[in-house]
Amino acid sequence: MQFLINEIRKLIEYAGENGTITEKDVDLLVVKQMDSVIFDLTDDLGTKKIAEAMNVLDDLIYKKEPVQKILVTLYNHFKKLYLCKKAVVLNKDIVTSIGLKPNQTFLVSKYKKQASFFSEMELREILKELTNLDYSSKNGKIDVDVGLKSILCNL
Repeated sequence: MQFLINEIRKLIEYAGENGTITEKDVDLLVVKQMDSVIFDLTDDLGTKKIAEAMNVLDDLIYKKEPVQKILVTLYNHFKKLYLCKKAVVLNKDIVTSIGLKPNQTFLVSKYKKQASFFSEMELREILKELTNLDYSSKNGKIDVDVGLKSILCNL
């Protein structure tokens, strides 16, 4: 909550007294957290905008986000998409299936939309590739950055 309060204060100070805050101002000034950036990256991948997805990844790396953290966050996100897709097929509760907290239930529609971009088999393959990349990078067989970019390009 403190993070949100600080970002709102920043916007208020930017707008000044009786100023208005536009969506462009928010995009320009507010620091996005890793999870929201991963949603953007996945949206780009799902709609086959690979160049935009690579730009999002490059921006994360430029902002000094550890590549291993990006890999783990991406893996966890795709795992939730897979579980969401399975929950829909099996008519199970999505919130419970992907382990959302009560204050995160608004994310269900976003997960469902993103899961619809991929087949169940594609999601399994992505998870397998991300797992293999993690293993290979830890054994010195491939650089995480190069491997991650390769996986994203193959999508």
